[in-house]
Formats: sequence, structure tokens, C-alpha cells
Amino acid sequence: MNSDDHQNSESPEMLSLMGFSLAKEAGQFQKGIQMCMKAIALNPRNCDHYLHLGRIYLLARKKHLAIKVFNKGISIRKDARILEELRQLGSRKSPPFASLPRDHVINVYAGKFLHALKLR
Repeated sequence: MNSDDHQNSESPEMLSLMGFSLAKEAGQFQKGIQMCMKAIALNPRNCDHYLHLGRIYLLARKKHLAIKVFNKGISIRKDARILEELRQLGSRKSPPFASLPRDHVINVYAGKFLHALKLR
């Protein structure tokens, strides 16, 4: 392997792709996350890195982190792939009573009631 090959394998784009591939194919989520984070540190303006990192978080069943990363990517550029990921994930409205937990019985029934009245 010459120095150009090694340099290309350490490019942010390659790190990001390799990180996503490791997570998807081998289930190595932590290693994939580390690689994508390094890619972001090297090139924070490339929304592909945020797309790959968000997808890894989804594979690792960390939806809240995926949404956070996707939103960061969207703030850089309105990438259609990230927008589609967010659309597929859907979004939940805040609970009717924010001071109570989402699964509190009052929030559950108030949400159903407001939904039935088409107020939410």
C-alpha cells in the first residue's frame, strides 16, 4: 500500500463510509460511530457524515440520537436523503402537559381526547 492509498483511506469521506459499512454489515456500532465522528471532526461541513452517523444510531436503536444528528446535518444543508430519513421516522408532538412524563395517564388520555377532537 503506497502513501496515497493510506491517505485516501483516512479521508473523511472514506472514514464515514467505512464506519457505516462496519455498523451495517458487522454490527460494530461503536467502531462505526467513532469513525463517523472522526470524519465529522475532519470535515464538519459534509452532511454525508451526519447521514451515515444517524443511520448507525438507527441501527443501534438509538432513535433520539439519530434524530439529533440528522437535524445537525440538515442545519448544514437541506439534503434530500436526510430529510427522507426524518420523514420516515415521523415526529411526535409534545405531550399536552409538558410537566408530566409522556406516559403519564393524564397525558395519554388528554392526547387521545385532543386527537379525537382534531385539535392535535
